[in-house]
Parts: sequence; structure tokens; C-alpha cells
Amino acid sequence: MSLVSLTRNQRGRFTRTASAEPPQDPVPPQDPVPSVLSPVPSQSSTVTPRCTPTPVETADSLASQSVPPVVPQVVPPRSPSPSSDSSSCSSSSSDDLPRFLVPMSSTTPNWVNLGINKPPVVNARILKPHEYVHVRACLNRHLNHKDISDPYSEKARNLTMTCFQSEGSMNFFDTNADKFLKLSSTAFDDVIKAHILGSDWVEIVTDTMDSTRLDDVDERSFDNFYNTISSLNRLLKDSPGHRTEDSLKVLLQQNISDDFAHFLHEKKVLKSLPFTDWVDKATALDADFRRFERPKLDRIALLESRLAEASKRTAASFHYDNGQARQRPFTPIENTSSCPASSTSFRSSNNASRNNQNNNAFGVPSMAKVKEDQNQFDIYMKGEICRKCRNWMAGHFAAECSMQWCQARSLCSLPPAYS
Repeated sequence: MSLVSLTRNQRGRFTRTASAEPPQDPVPPQDPVPSVLSPVPSQSSTVTPRCTPTPVETADSLASQSVPPVVPQVVPPRSPSPSSDSSSCSSSSSDDLPRFLVPMSSTTPNWVNLGINKPPVVNARILKPHEYVHVRACLNRHLNHKDISDPYSEKARNLTMTCFQSEGSMNFFDTNADKFLKLSSTAFDDVIKAHILGSDWVEIVTDTMDSTRLDDVDERSFDNFYNTISSLNRLLKDSPGHRTEDSLKVLLQQNISDDFAHFLHEKKVLKSLPFTDWVDKATALDADFRRFERPKLDRIALLESRLAEASKRTAASFHYDNGQARQRPFTPIENTSSCPASSTSFRSSNNASRNNQNNNAFGVPSMAKVKEDQNQFDIYMKGEICRKCRNWMAGHFAAECSMQWCQARSLCSLPPAYS
């Protein structure tokens, strides 16, 4: 008796097959599977098949039927589209971008000195008077190196206009180059100054001269200070703002430091000397002043600043944040709180003796010792301390002090924890 087995055809129907006959595969032969792929995908495989086989209803049919192998289809990698590139670039953070893509316009200098063989390059549209002086000095050295004796020749003017490389400057000189070549030397200089310094360049240079101090220049040297003022005054040549020697001497004397002015006075350098003599003597004495006197004055200024900071910290330590008055610096709170608030006669009879006892008990120095120490005396003066009751910001002199300590405590408005 032959056994009959059930198999499923392509349409999913069951058919009977005798066991004597070899089972026929209802599925047409498939193409050979590549060796790199498994004929039946495992659960750990990362390739997901496009079609899922139909589930079997019963376990018996699952055991008896032959499931056709499912061949997974490998999807080739696709090149990213321009839209995907743009979206990925936009979603990435700015930190992932290369450094050369970050704009560096903020670090671009206003002007660059390329050496004596090339003219300077001005990148900014507007320069400060000091910067324009430096640019002009570099340009003159370049013209001398090229054996151009006339700084207002056509070649020299073209080199001058070429220095300014900003967009606004290039358009300005390209449009008006022919007209500028025909101007006089003074008019050509005025055009350059008005363009690079501003239309009111005379007032700008004059204000710069007036605001330049000796302590603002390099090394606080009088020679550097004099050269700076003279170069700015040279910009004002043939203009109403140009200063004579006498006016320039007054400006120099006003803008030097007070310490250097006192030093010149001690050395008998009179302000009424002629301009050249005064400048020569001030220049000769400046080296000794900066070598010997300046370090001493700097140390004194440093000590004074530290004393002022210490005085501020001391005053702030006795000041309450809630806007109340200051506490007496030398009177302990526990002694002041022990006074009976309603005993006026007690206060008036024992003020002097308690003051001396408290001062001696807590190490409060006498006013004679305070006056011997200049730092302590300065603290008393700046803190407006009464020399009798020793209150901060007492608001009265020692001759007017009533020495009523409990009343002083109520006026000081101590916090609730101490009142």
C-alpha cells in the first residue's frame, strides 16, 4: 500500500502525491544562488527580503511540504542626490566644517607693509590718522627705492592710488583716476586724505593731536611722543589746522605727564625757552627720568592703588546690603548691646570711663598712635571716622561728639540679631 503525501502547488492548493513516485517540485527551477549569499536567510542576516512567504496554517502541512527557497535581492548602493547632500550639509553642525571654510575677515589687518620692494596694501576703507602716517612713510620709502624722486609724478600717483585695495576705494580711484592725475600736489593730497580719513579730516587730525598723551606712546618716551605729534602736524600742512612751533610747544607741554613736568622744573628747564631748545633739553633728560625716577613713581602709584582698594574693602565690610548705616569699626557689639535702652542718666555718667575701658580692652589705638601711621590716618580721613566715638561716617567732629554710645547704636541701625 503506497503512502500518499500532500504538497502545495504554486497557487497554494494541496495535491496528493504517491510515495512510490519521486516527489515533483512544483516550483520551476531557479537560477543558481551566488555563493556569497545563503539560500535561506537567517534571522541574524542584515539583508531583508522584499517578499515574505505565505505562512502555513497547520504544523503537519509544514512538515510535509517543501518550501521553495527565497532568494534575497541585493540593492546596489545609490549615489547621493544633490538634495540629500544639501540636507545633510545643512543638518551638520558648524563644528564639523573645515577650518578653511570659516571666514576670517575679522582678522584682516587694516593695512599691510610688504617691504621696501612693494607698496603697502590698505585693506580698510577708513584709516586712523596714525595709520595713515605709517602708510605714507612706507610708500615714500618704496618710491625712493624705485628712484622716483617726484612723489607727485604720474607714476607715483598711480602707485599711491593702487595702495588702497578696498572695494569702495578701488571704485573711487578707478572712476576718477584721470581727473586726479591732473590735480596739483596739494589738491591731490587733500583728495587722498579726505577719502581715507574722512571729509572733515582736518578736525579729525587736530582732535587726535590734542588727545595724544605722553603716557599713550610706546615706552612713554618723550622722543616718540614728539615724533608722533610732529607727524600728525605734518598731515595738516597747507591747511588751517597746521600749528606753528610756538603753538606746538604749548601742546607738547600740556600733554606730557605731571611727573615729567615736575622733573623738568626741578632741572631748571623753563617753559619760556625757544621751541628747539626746550625739545632738545626735554629729550636729553627723558632717558634719566625713565631710568631712575619712573620706577620709583610707579611703585608709589602701585602702593597707593592697593591702599585705596584695601580702604574700599574695609568700608564695604562694615556696610549692610539692605541699605542701612555702617557699624562702628572699633566698638564690640556685645558691649554696646548690654546698655539699657531707657537709662539716659546711666549713659551720660559712664560714657567716658566705658570708652577708655573698651578701647584698651580691644586694642583700639589712641589717636596719637593713629596719626603716627599714615596708612591708618588715611583710613580715618576717608572713612570720616569720629576721633572720639570711632564711628564710621559719624557725620560730626570730635568736638561735637556727645559720647552717648547707646544713642549712637540706635542711629547706626544694627540688624535685629544685634540690636
